[in-house]
This record gives sequence, structure tokens and C-alpha cells, in this order.
Amino acid sequence: AIGGYSAPVQLAEDFIADRKTVKLNGVTPTYSRGYGFFELKNLLPSDMINSIKTALTKFDREIKGFSSCGAVLTGVESRTSSPLRILRNDLFESVTHKNLFPCGEGCGYAGGIMSACVDGIKVSEAVVKKCLSER
Repeated sequence: AIGGYSAPVQLAEDFIADRKTVKLNGVTPTYSRGYGFFELKNLLPSDMINSIKTALTKFDREIKGFSSCGAVLTGVESRTSSPLRILRNDLFESVTHKNLFPCGEGCGYAGGIMSACVDGIKVSEAVVKKCLSER
């Protein structure tokens, strides 16, 4: 059953064939809060579902077993970037709050995990540089 932050899962083969998953086939999800079988087509608009099915089918032709052999789809993770930006200067410090270094997606400086990582590296380097200059 889905609830309590458990993740909805479906075998990729069942997703493509529009079948409900009733048991796993060799691959067990590792999500710590558990999982429950769910028809993922009920979570997204049909045009997205069709695109995912097409992509999985094509990918399985290129890499045999990618969408079969017990492959599990876990969904749906979604995110959005911040609709605002905390302003910072050229040294990555907030323009209004001394010693505050806005960083990453939540502050409006990244649009995904990789750009957030890169921004984090740049900001952490700026923090170290500031600390060393104040010694």
C-alpha cells in the first residue's frame, strides 16, 4: 500500500504493457521508507507516459534488459527551482546580510543537482577565502 512516504513502484515491463505489477522479479527497491505497487500511468499526464514508454522501449533495444529483467521504475520525484533569488555580491556573500552565503537551487543560483553542486563548490571556496583573509 502507498502511504507514509513509501514510494510507488512498477516493473518497467508492466508499465510499458499497461499491466499492474503484483510482484517483483529479482530487483528490490532500496528506498528506506518502503514501497508499494502502483500504476505509474496515474501519476503523470498521458503525453509524458507515452514518451517514457517510447524511450524505455527504444533504450531496451539498444541495451538489452534495460526495461526488462526485473527493472523497477520508482516514481515520481519532482522538483522546481526557486522563484526568487537571494542577491549576492561577486564574493558570493549576501548583499544584505554579512557572512551569509546564498547557495544552490533554493536561493535561485542553480537549476538542478549538478549546477547546485558546482555552485556549492564555488561558494565554499569563497567562504574559505574570506576566512583566510580575516586571519
